[in-house]
Amino acid sequence: MIFRKILPHILACLAFLVLMAGYFSPVFQGKTLAQRDVIEFTGTEHEMHEFNEKENRQIHWTGSSFSGMPIWQSSKLNIFSQIHNVIAGTVPAPIWLMFLGFVGFYILLNAFGIKPWFAFAGAAAYSLSTFHMISILAGHINKVYDIALMAPVIAGVYLVYRGKLLRGALITAFFLGMEIYYRHIQISYYLMIMILFWALFEAIEAYRNKTVPDFIKRSAILAAAAGIAIGANIVTLWSTAEYAKSSTRGGSELSSKVAKGEGEGLSKDYAFDWSYGKAESMTLFIPYFYGGGSHEHPGKDSETYKALTKIGFPPQTAEYVLNFFPNYWGSQPFTVGPVYVGAVIFFLFILGLFTVKGPLKWWALSMTILSLFLAWGKNFSAFNDFFFYYVPLYNKFRTVTMVLVVAEIAMPLLGMVALWNIVTGKIAKADALKGLYGATGVTAFLALFFFVAGGSLLQFTSPKDAQLMAGLTKQAKLPPGTLDSVSEALKADRLALFKGDAFRSLLFTLIAAGLIWAFVQEKIKKMWLGVALCVLVIADLWPVNKRYLNNESFAEKKELKKFNFKKTAADIKILADTTKHYRVFNLAGSPFNDGQTSYFHKSLGGYSAIKLQRYQEVVEEYLSKQHIQTINMLNTRYFILPNPQTGQPEARLNPGAAGNAWFIKSLKIVENADQELASLKNFDPKTTAFMDRRFEDKMPQKGDLNFDGNGSIQLQSYDPEELVYSTNSNSEQFAVFSEVYYQPGWNSYIDGVKVPHTRVDYILRGMIVPAGPHKIVFKFEPNSYKIGSIIGLISSILVIVLLAWAIYVQAKANKAKKSEEVSE
Repeated sequence: MIFRKILPHILACLAFLVLMAGYFSPVFQGKTLAQRDVIEFTGTEHEMHEFNEKENRQIHWTGSSFSGMPIWQSSKLNIFSQIHNVIAGTVPAPIWLMFLGFVGFYILLNAFGIKPWFAFAGAAAYSLSTFHMISILAGHINKVYDIALMAPVIAGVYLVYRGKLLRGALITAFFLGMEIYYRHIQISYYLMIMILFWALFEAIEAYRNKTVPDFIKRSAILAAAAGIAIGANIVTLWSTAEYAKSSTRGGSELSSKVAKGEGEGLSKDYAFDWSYGKAESMTLFIPYFYGGGSHEHPGKDSETYKALTKIGFPPQTAEYVLNFFPNYWGSQPFTVGPVYVGAVIFFLFILGLFTVKGPLKWWALSMTILSLFLAWGKNFSAFNDFFFYYVPLYNKFRTVTMVLVVAEIAMPLLGMVALWNIVTGKIAKADALKGLYGATGVTAFLALFFFVAGGSLLQFTSPKDAQLMAGLTKQAKLPPGTLDSVSEALKADRLALFKGDAFRSLLFTLIAAGLIWAFVQEKIKKMWLGVALCVLVIADLWPVNKRYLNNESFAEKKELKKFNFKKTAADIKILADTTKHYRVFNLAGSPFNDGQTSYFHKSLGGYSAIKLQRYQEVVEEYLSKQHIQTINMLNTRYFILPNPQTGQPEARLNPGAAGNAWFIKSLKIVENADQELASLKNFDPKTTAFMDRRFEDKMPQKGDLNFDGNGSIQLQSYDPEELVYSTNSNSEQFAVFSEVYYQPGWNSYIDGVKVPHTRVDYILRGMIVPAGPHKIVFKFEPNSYKIGSIIGLISSILVIVLLAWAIYVQAKANKAKKSEEVSE
């Protein structure tokens, strides 16, 4: 009986797995996606993985990136960490990610009572939204995990408010726990907004229906479920909250940045750099509305190619030049591809606005509008400035286009509920036809209007086009105006793409509308409508996704790893140095956007979107300008530079590297962060250090301090979380340690006794050292891990208890039902 009930769901999941196996077939040929983020993070996290594998030990600080920074690992006592470890290796990553998105939305539709064929169509449409595919291609894996887990969390919330308390609480706790585990805080923030709005609409309904006590009780149950999910992941959340205050997301103390409103978060320009154009929002319905992606270029059969050859470019040169003329003409710095939910889903969403009554419609509509407004960023500053400056935490996030994931859930949910209401007869035939005609008229008119009039309404040019043409004119030494015909040809190619997709969306809209009309008029049966819609949404979304993530996106695993982490002659030379601990500055590439150097060395640079704010300011002010004093104070023993003749990287020893630690002669007190940073411009780090006045309480007396600087201090052992030094001096000294200052977490000990240390030279550690021989130890001991692990264990046990209770209650209910059937 139970198997018969769940069999359709199993078959739906298997069918989607087969589809994704076909889409990602190269993974079965020993290939993998060449995802830049994944490659770079492999280098960034290499030291962490080494300790995991060799010592079965979790580290929470790495010395390999940006001279040292926190690195997050969930506690092994977290049940969600263990679940991930079990399932992560069972199915190839891209297939698993898409399957998880499908299952999550399938659960949501099932919570609304939508049966398998139609749930399959809606879940497939959601999972195949282009934003998911292009995010996978970019290597934003944790983001895709969290996007996939948003829908089942909403399902749990919905079930609790519908009175299915135990089932809803379990689904909420489980999927929210997994959501938090993957720690893409920005996506979780958007999920929180969606849940808060849902609760608001439920509260309004409860007030109208005079069921406020039930609303309060159910909200309390959801709060408890959320508490369990948060508790299990408290290590990650706590450490992230600690780090956020010191990171680039936490703001700056520099007066110049505080004056611009950057004292408590990201700069507005940086946060809104990736803002969707208002008209660009139509990519939800017409994928090539703004030309697609920045890496898509006109082909050899394009008007641009013909124009280039016509003015004298050789065919091979013309083909090469095409690579510099993207089809995308929007205002974003670059984009992999458009956010396209599908013409079918867009049509069903409009159908939902015509036919669905009650809170769901207003929730879905408000979420869609809100996500569009927020995605516009700097293009709708009157609205978004309020969010940036006044809504809690909002100024911690960037790439505001990401908020369109909210619309990606709201639109198919409303659309599929509308369709199911028609299929099950919840909407009278006359009302269904009225809504169908209205939705078809609106959607088809949009597509037809743009197909006919789009060429005169839109420009199909980008501000970058003029720069590209000017650069090519100069490089090719062409007379001014020579490339005017090429500019016009490029516009013509973009227009052709636009019109082709407008017609395509019109066609899919009419087919979907025709199928629903045929069902309402009893021309086809429910099952065939479901099957046809499954085929239609896949036919709609599959080819658009293939424009971006296709077989050419894959490469051989061995070749990819060999290419990305192959030791160069420079690496081999540096690794031959047996000095305990030193740093490398790779100037042969882009040092502050590079995880590969971190794979082999302790790097001054690295790859991370969330760096320590103070370190980033030193990068901006000094390291990016190759300021030798700051390079030396960070114990940079080697430079990697390109050979002038061959261009190959070569290693050069830096004789000025200051070492791991040293005694200075003068500690100078400065008034604030501005002065401390400015003081590094011209100083000798081996003799002088600067300290912000607010750290004076850690010194034996106020004001400048002088020492003789005599004595020895040496690093005895290096561990990313424990550094041991030996010292000997005849008098009290002040030691500067070439390690990044970070609190909370790092504790310092002299001969086993905990003592304070301070921050000097804007980013380093300093300490008063008594006369005589001593052992100094720095240990990374964050309470977020020690205490958080215990909280996480208790919460994980509660998850298991909740699951066991749910199974017991369901088994008891099944047994009672069976007994009742037997007695009847």
